[in-house]
Amino acid sequence: MLNLDLDILYFFNVTLSASWLDSVMIYLTNLQHWLPLYVLAFGFVVWKYKWRGVRMVIACLLLVGIADFITNKVIKELVARPRPCSLISDPSGLYSWIRTPDGQRLGYSFPSSHAVNNFAGIVFFILLFPKKRKLLWLFVPATMVALTRLFLGLHYPSDVLGGMIIGAIMGWGFVIIFNKIEERIFI
Repeated sequence: MLNLDLDILYFFNVTLSASWLDSVMIYLTNLQHWLPLYVLAFGFVVWKYKWRGVRMVIACLLLVGIADFITNKVIKELVARPRPCSLISDPSGLYSWIRTPDGQRLGYSFPSSHAVNNFAGIVFFILLFPKKRKLLWLFVPATMVALTRLFLGLHYPSDVLGGMIIGAIMGWGFVIIFNKIEERIFI
């Protein structure tokens, strides 16, 4: 599994590398650059769905907060997998090729918090509106953000894939809880 992880990481981190692409990936991976889009999207949901929209936005923010906490304080600590960028100076030389255009990071690697948080929120909204197939396009930016983590040498592909799956499961579970609360209290 490690060899496959390293082969895929090499493809994204080295084979696809280009100096102009470094700044694009650094920009895309930064949450601050996505905040205006999130605010607009949340504002639209509140405008369109009124008080139910407020509840959806609050639920999504709560979901992402819980997902981030569980990812960083529970799962990463239990798995304790070092980030690939932290192993560059490993005596084996197995990781010496890893590029870190945005610098190295401390902490553990599995799962990618970026992937967990984005996929939790997106799956939450997609499952709230199963007939709105247009929402499936939301997977594009979430996947782009997740892939930046490989390009920047900060995660293994299995960290990103695991984060996508964990986030999707959390989003799915939160929709079930949200719908039950909506049925009992607000309908």
